[in-house]
Amino acid sequence: MRYWALWALLIVAVGAFAMQIAARMRLIAAAPGRFSSNQSGARLQRFLFDVILQRRTIRERPIAGAAHALVFWGFAAFAGYTSIEFLYGLGLADVTASPWFHVYRLGLAPFAGAVLAGILYLLVRRAIVRPPGLGDHVSAESVVIALFITTLMITFLLGFRLDERTIAGRVNWWAHMLVVLAFMALIPASKHLHLVLSPMTVFLKSPELGRVRNLDFEKEEVGLEAVKDLEKKTVLDAFTCVECGRCQDNCPAWGAGKALNPKTLILQTREALLAGTRDRKLGELYTEEVLWQCTTCGACENQCPVGIEHLPMIIGARRGLVSNGEAPEYLGAMYNHLERRRNIWGLGYDQRQKFVTSAALETFDPARHDVLVWLGCAGAFEADFQKSLRSLFEILRAKNVRFGVLGKEQCTGDPAKRTGNEYMFQELANANIEELKKAGPKTILTSCPHCVKTIGEDYRRFGYEVEIVHSSVFVAGLMRDAPAAKHPAAASAGAVTFHDPCYLGRYAGKSDEPRELISMFGDEIREPVRNGDNPFCCGAGGGLLFADKEEEPGSRISDVRFTQLQATGAGTVVTACPFCTIMLKGAQASAPAGGGEGIQFVDLMTFVNGRLKKDAAAG
Repeated sequence: MRYWALWALLIVAVGAFAMQIAARMRLIAAAPGRFSSNQSGARLQRFLFDVILQRRTIRERPIAGAAHALVFWGFAAFAGYTSIEFLYGLGLADVTASPWFHVYRLGLAPFAGAVLAGILYLLVRRAIVRPPGLGDHVSAESVVIALFITTLMITFLLGFRLDERTIAGRVNWWAHMLVVLAFMALIPASKHLHLVLSPMTVFLKSPELGRVRNLDFEKEEVGLEAVKDLEKKTVLDAFTCVECGRCQDNCPAWGAGKALNPKTLILQTREALLAGTRDRKLGELYTEEVLWQCTTCGACENQCPVGIEHLPMIIGARRGLVSNGEAPEYLGAMYNHLERRRNIWGLGYDQRQKFVTSAALETFDPARHDVLVWLGCAGAFEADFQKSLRSLFEILRAKNVRFGVLGKEQCTGDPAKRTGNEYMFQELANANIEELKKAGPKTILTSCPHCVKTIGEDYRRFGYEVEIVHSSVFVAGLMRDAPAAKHPAAASAGAVTFHDPCYLGRYAGKSDEPRELISMFGDEIREPVRNGDNPFCCGAGGGLLFADKEEEPGSRISDVRFTQLQATGAGTVVTACPFCTIMLKGAQASAPAGGGEGIQFVDLMTFVNGRLKKDAAAG
């Protein structure tokens, strides 16, 4: 009787699971695009750390992450036990009396205790503590699943005390099996589908943060306009979201009180897919206001423990809007500058030449120069940042580094790429690649983290590969490789804080080298609340450098970051990105009367060169 009853229940549960999974798989299969599995070594490494070892889950929220990891590892350990019990219950095989099974079963007891501790902590956190990232309402689904897991562990442990031949033992066994079957039937319609899908999304996530593929204009691709245009990985991501809220908690726009919430975007996508509204416009689903608030800082993707990629969806939707002429007015002006003058400021090329001449820069020649210095839009035209580049040039010359610049250099296209103007980006990229190939540098040096990302990664998809290094990394290497130097001016060093640019700390993973340069002169580094590979954005990225800040809802992202930096008590804020400097100085200028006084902003290269000059004078 037990065999037939369990067979009947299993068929129902498997049927319910399969039907729901099939519906979702059909939506994934119908989505355009394809999954990419290149760089398999990097993907497997991330799979090991983020799935097996639960690194990303634990890193930001150590206690909650560890509790989740205990549940995950416990379930993995119990997979064999559950399978064996079903084989026994279905009358297919019985190994429950074998000595090795008893050893295995005893070994599972500590895992059961760990899972109980973990799931009870998570239940209290979700149902009672309610951190903001989890939403305003208690999820009944989460409570039910937590109670299911608790029941599974308790019935397993009771199995050591109850003889299965007794009524109590049989009830306990059936309770355990029925919960497993109910869990199976409920998983596809809940966020716990991530148990099945997250290993795939983590493996399929691009090793490159914020990777957005190039559009193929010969195929008349224009970006994402409607739900039906969402690509396979985005659809898979929508069904994988665990609703943990880490993307929300780390989003600078949401943190500044704006409408954008990356978690909500994913949940809206899932809802639209399941509702069958394939023709719904993305600008209506997400609202255009939300889509243009993203700074492309990458915090959402970088923090997601299940491999969800938000930026391809956001930038893809921006492409769809731009292709229909629906970009914000401030971007129209920037696009016009790029089209007419090939730089974001709309300044004449003679301005760049004046700087090149006054700084005594040579045109790059691979036979005479070691590196090519990429000036970028800021270095070529922005007077304040040119002071930083002059400092870099002085350091390079003092270290006998031979360098030159391109005779003709255009904007890399980063602002166009991140705001959805793919046609303008590709036009600029192809022109720059042609000039770079003619020049033939082996190493490019730049002080703009956005240029590092664009030339180093985006240009690679056009077949152009070159080593591109941020000035902080390059100069740190020069200082490190030089004979041990004394810094007599170090005694006068003060407290400083370093603002990590998103495209340097998070995208490029370079947060140690700037601090290495600062600390070698004896300065005390006071860290802001967000730093390293998870900084709080300055608010310039994604085209927001050009936005009318007075019309933004919520607080300015730059104001929030300025307050965080100010809270360190440091009198000097060191930056390493021209756009971060512009935004943070703007926040300082707009601070309430007296609120921004006493803080000096200085670019890293200017800071290092100034300290070297003090050393020379003191020595």
